[in-house]
Amino acid sequence: MTRILRIELLRSAAPGVGLLLLAVEAAYLVMANTYSGRWTALASEHRLGLVLLVPLALAGGAWYGRRERRWRMDELLSTTPRPGAQRRLVAACALGVTALAAYLLAFAVGAVRVAPSATHLPPGLPQTVAVGAVALVAAAWLGLALGRALPHPVVAPAAAVVAAGAIVATRMFVTGGVDDRLPGAALLDPILDGTDDFSVILGRVHAGQALWLVGLTLTAAGLLVVGRPRQVAFAVVPALVAGALAVPLLPAGGSRAAYTLDHGAAALVCADGEPRVCVTRVHAATLPEVVGPARASLAALAKLPDAPTSAIERIHRIGPASEEPPATPQPADTLFFPLFLDPSGGLYATGDELLTELLHGAGTSFCPFTGDADPDGWLRDGVARTVAGAWLRGQPPARWTESGMEKRDELEQRLYQNLTALPQDEQVRRVAALRRAALECRGDLYPVLAGEARA
Repeated sequence: MTRILRIELLRSAAPGVGLLLLAVEAAYLVMANTYSGRWTALASEHRLGLVLLVPLALAGGAWYGRRERRWRMDELLSTTPRPGAQRRLVAACALGVTALAAYLLAFAVGAVRVAPSATHLPPGLPQTVAVGAVALVAAAWLGLALGRALPHPVVAPAAAVVAAGAIVATRMFVTGGVDDRLPGAALLDPILDGTDDFSVILGRVHAGQALWLVGLTLTAAGLLVVGRPRQVAFAVVPALVAGALAVPLLPAGGSRAAYTLDHGAAALVCADGEPRVCVTRVHAATLPEVVGPARASLAALAKLPDAPTSAIERIHRIGPASEEPPATPQPADTLFFPLFLDPSGGLYATGDELLTELLHGAGTSFCPFTGDADPDGWLRDGVARTVAGAWLRGQPPARWTESGMEKRDELEQRLYQNLTALPQDEQVRRVAALRRAALECRGDLYPVLAGEARA
């Protein structure tokens, strides 16, 4: 049996299918370029690659499955003493090995970019990769069974087109804004949406998807060995049983319900010395670049009453599990700030740019807009936040040069000039009042800084 499998791996179409899957997934991960230094981001992108790999694996399996008919050898092979089921299972093993190897090697390609600078290994990473690998093998074996049942040249490309269309339709349904009403069965689809650095897939989701995909793989293997049509009913039993057992494990709510907070990623790593500056563990590599601007921000804010004495990265979840930040008061003694990483794993803003971001809104985080029905309310709040940060830096707001931003540029420059024309005590009072209003998520910040409202 080992010798036959070796021959299949050397001389059949299985290696070609595996090389195609490897090339497509590796190219996808290289072009994605959004995960440097973060294992969670790599695992998410790798699973999203199944959108491309599943149709290709299905088509490759269907093409591979019709080889006996293609070479007109089916009648000849039926006269040999070796059971046909055994021959087909060896071919399935060869195709499964190459698909599995392609998926794992593609992950290794991405790991080369992550490993040197990663600072956190998320829980469930092996499970995330394993579930995707089983999904790919299941697709390849289902294609093999399809090619055996319908050995026509058009079947392989048609299977790829139908599979791609079904995946796109499923993605639109699962992510179409009805997550809260989706049943747990929606998560039988292993192609989950991308997520952020602070979220990991729930263990029960891993378990449910793995159970379902293993059952689907066993059904595909059964369809390969059945000899009579009536036996097909028995072949589908593993998939039905696995689905019935998996659905209760999967939470309702679609992609949003599939994730939970990774407390290890959100743990704080702090710089030596005072004042205290901390970032999350998953972003610990950025700490040296953050310390200087963060401490400069605290020094600038020290001119205000009740100024913050420490700077800590705020957890910013932007994936399916993200939620609107609550309109609740923020602590005044801490400067909370989000960090945004570029594709190379570094910060989008460093040095003076990061200092500007930290002082935006007098060192406060954004809240959901709570202004009145004025359609320009969000614009006026943004202007007030920008001017407060510019005042703390001691220089006018940067001029807007983009088309359509003339109104905002005029508002910012006029408000800054009016603010700096006041006595120093009044300037401090207004900026401090804006900070208090922003910390309490009161909204309507422009009147506070312009002196049109008392706070």
